[in-house]
Amino acid sequence: MHEESIGLKAESVPMEREALLTLAMEVHGLATFDWDVPGGAIHCTIDAAAPLETQSAPITDFQGWTERVEPSDVAAVSAAVAAAEGERRDRVAFRYHFRRIDGSLRTIEATARCQYDAAGRIVRLSGISADVTEREAREAELIAREAQMQSILQAIPSAMVVIDDHGAIRRFSPAAEALFGYEASEVLGENVAVLTPDSIYDLHDGYLKRYRETGEQRVIGINRAVVARRRDGTEFPMELSIGEALVDGQRLFTGFMRDLSDRHAAEQTAEDLRNELVQVSRVTAMGEMAASLAHELNQPLAATANFLAATKLIVERGGDIGRITDLVGLANEQIQRAGHIIRNIREFIAKREVEIGIEPIEKTIRDSVGLVLVGAARTEVEVRFAFHQTSDLMVADRVQIQQVMVNLLRNASEAVQKLPPLSARMILIFVRDAPEDMIEITVSDTGAGIDPSVIDKLFTTPVPTTKGAESMGVGLSICRRIVEAHGGTLTAENRYAGGATFRFTVPVATTVERDDG
Repeated sequence: MHEESIGLKAESVPMEREALLTLAMEVHGLATFDWDVPGGAIHCTIDAAAPLETQSAPITDFQGWTERVEPSDVAAVSAAVAAAEGERRDRVAFRYHFRRIDGSLRTIEATARCQYDAAGRIVRLSGISADVTEREAREAELIAREAQMQSILQAIPSAMVVIDDHGAIRRFSPAAEALFGYEASEVLGENVAVLTPDSIYDLHDGYLKRYRETGEQRVIGINRAVVARRRDGTEFPMELSIGEALVDGQRLFTGFMRDLSDRHAAEQTAEDLRNELVQVSRVTAMGEMAASLAHELNQPLAATANFLAATKLIVERGGDIGRITDLVGLANEQIQRAGHIIRNIREFIAKREVEIGIEPIEKTIRDSVGLVLVGAARTEVEVRFAFHQTSDLMVADRVQIQQVMVNLLRNASEAVQKLPPLSARMILIFVRDAPEDMIEITVSDTGAGIDPSVIDKLFTTPVPTTKGAESMGVGLSICRRIVEAHGGTLTAENRYAGGATFRFTVPVATTVERDDG
């Protein structure tokens, strides 16, 4: 009884294995076949999962098989068998397209073992076939998507680099190859830190680790200016924008990069040109003011000479020491006055770097008036001031703001001097608080005003003004650039009562520490 039980159990093992094999083949859509090559007979497994036939339409011979297969595939399979026979291979594999009785076209992959006769001819192919239609469709879709992605990468002007959450490079676009000097094959799989300077090489892994652990987004979706490194070791400024996506459960980061070297160079060139234009404008302004300045300097120098001549005469006559002291003091005051004028002029026209600091508003404005309205001009034009601002301090480059004031005051002065005699030749300077911690400075005149047809392009191109054939467009364009560089605005309009008004704003210094020592 015991031996019989053992015998029954042993016989059941291969039956269970065969059942499991059949089940596995059904699950994976597999079928076995046996092909008598010389005779043409084909025997296939018959079940619902078999890719070549169904219960109602089995394949029994080679001729029946060829009627259901694409003609080009029949030739390809025959060629594959012939090649295997010629090389005496043990196995042969082929793929073909098979039309089932319902009209659907399926893609079949087959692998078979070759059996040869004594003459070296294949007499039998025994193997397994699989329906790979869905897999082929997925492969075709992947190929199409890859081709589409490559075409997109070719067209994107910005360099694109895709990395995983451990920093390994997964994609490297053609634009990235051109930007960094690497071929994609050289960097795929490498840590993205190879594209960074040595000084921050070790930081990227820490950034990614922190993001994996905390999920805190510090750079994703934000345009940043960073420093990168090319293959040859040169470093360059770069704009970087990073996006995140989950692909098949894996977190990927896509970086879009743009070289800022040319832009930085252009900005530096523009800044240098702007400074040169400001310098030229200041020198031009001084040329126009030269005659009036000579008159202004002549007054203190002439007075000094007179005081010293009187002092000499008193000394020769043995006069009163007190009187001599008074005359020398008066001469010294006039010399100090002349020196102050010269210092202001020299500082105004000197080529210098921009120096933003805390500067007094009223003194800067009054000094500007002194630079423009000197000598006879001071007596011909009345200047009225109105200071209503909360703070008397601004955050600005004093000389550049003076340049703006000098241009506006010179234009206003020339505008009112064109008026007929006995007319009200007046310049109004008004200072008040403006929104967003700014100070508004207004320069108005009582002249003829600005031609409405050119007021919109006053700050961009040279245009005729109330000064006649002369133009002030270039000077005003420089003024606007200076004001905008300070974070302010410069506008122009005509006064209702006649004349022109120019308004510009500069930041106010809300708090400042003073050193009284």
